[in-house]
Amino acid sequence: MATSRRAELGMALVPIALAVITLGILLTSRTPTVIVNQQLALAIDMVATLVAAAVAVLGWIRYREAGEQAALWRGSALLVLGTMNAFTASATVLGVEGGFGLSLNAPGQLPLWMMVLTRALAAALLVTAGLAAIRDRRVPHLPPLLVLWVPALVTIGLGVVAAAYQDALPALISAAGLASLSADPGAALPVDAATRLALLEIAIALGYLAAAALSYRAYRAYGRGTDAVLAVGLMLASFSQVFFAIHPAAFSSLVSSSDVLRVAFYFTLLATLAVEVRGDIRALHSANAELTRLGDAEVARATAEERARLAREIHDGMSQELWYAKLKQGRLLALPEVAGVARELAEEVGGAIESALAEARQAILALRPAEGGSFSGVVERSVADFSDRFGIPVECKSDPAVDVLPARTQAELLRIMQEALANVRKHADATLVRVELSASHDELRLTVSDNGRGFEADALGRSGYGLSSMRQRAELIGGTISVESRPQDGTRVVVAVPMGAVAT
Repeated sequence: MATSRRAELGMALVPIALAVITLGILLTSRTPTVIVNQQLALAIDMVATLVAAAVAVLGWIRYREAGEQAALWRGSALLVLGTMNAFTASATVLGVEGGFGLSLNAPGQLPLWMMVLTRALAAALLVTAGLAAIRDRRVPHLPPLLVLWVPALVTIGLGVVAAAYQDALPALISAAGLASLSADPGAALPVDAATRLALLEIAIALGYLAAAALSYRAYRAYGRGTDAVLAVGLMLASFSQVFFAIHPAAFSSLVSSSDVLRVAFYFTLLATLAVEVRGDIRALHSANAELTRLGDAEVARATAEERARLAREIHDGMSQELWYAKLKQGRLLALPEVAGVARELAEEVGGAIESALAEARQAILALRPAEGGSFSGVVERSVADFSDRFGIPVECKSDPAVDVLPARTQAELLRIMQEALANVRKHADATLVRVELSASHDELRLTVSDNGRGFEADALGRSGYGLSSMRQRAELIGGTISVESRPQDGTRVVVAVPMGAVAT
């Protein structure tokens, strides 16, 4: 968003600043700063070639991976511009610029015509890219390789034909104008010396300006930072054509303010690529986070379904069999023949069956959070069941905020609570138990306290009093457990789980 805001500010300031500069040049009849430096001109052409090639390649990749037609058409436009830059740089490096009219000592019409043709073609392709970007206009769905390569090949073909017939090319700058430019590169050309060139360059400038407007429209419609940055770059390219019309720097050793704007345009394209890459990385991170979230949700759903299935299996299978065994054991005790040692054994079997039924009931309650309903409700039902079966009054307080806990956390907390209540029943000889489940912004806390006989907590050790099982369950959900007790002063079991662990 910050990049988009900066680009939008640039869209407001760049045309104003460039319009003021252009108006000042026209009113004062002064040309932009002109430098005759072959090395600098060559460096500008080589940088422009490399950037254009990079944008073309990345545009092709983006089209292949994301199906963005606008990127393909922009890549084609930059490939056309890169072809012209590569031609100029190659002719300079090979020392054959004189044969193509590129030398300032003997300037010709060919470089001017090639500049006009390539920039006009690039402007048309960029307008097409803008139409593709806003998506409410249809652009021709041509074969991608045709879109990418044919304009550049046409540029090369036109260059070859024009080079063969360069002496017959119409004059964009008069012979007197070329002679004046060769004699004094920094002097202003007569108004009538380059009228044709000026009109063509203004038309091309309007083409770039139209492409900038379309890019800005795409930005307003979809909020993509790349469209905002690209609009600024296209404005720079538009004014570059105006400056070129004022002072045409089409020759191999001549550098003017139009070239400065041209370099700024290419660096803006690099900024566009940077914004695109950053946007892609952010989208990838967002997609990975969403994928992780969906994966966690799927795991939680599968876990919930499995727990629900196990709860039904225990209820419909093992519990029913245990109830049947309890009924048979009751009938067995009713027989007069069962006496003495046999009756004692039968009563022990009944106790074991009753204990197994209690464990089955607790297991069902532990699995029930996955079947729906609130976790606080499950805790209250489990506590009520314990109180009814063993006749021990239990006060229960559960924060509704715990209802959104993951199924795994709910199950482990419930089993820890049940184990703590079982220890109260077996060892505490208590007349009142309090269970509290609370949540704050940084910690989840389960507390089970009683008013029983207590014990020396220091003598407990790490494995006694059922603590080992509860500690293992607490560690599974990222929590810790502590036991506070003194003789004749009850016992307090506290499980603390950081909210960060609960969230994961």
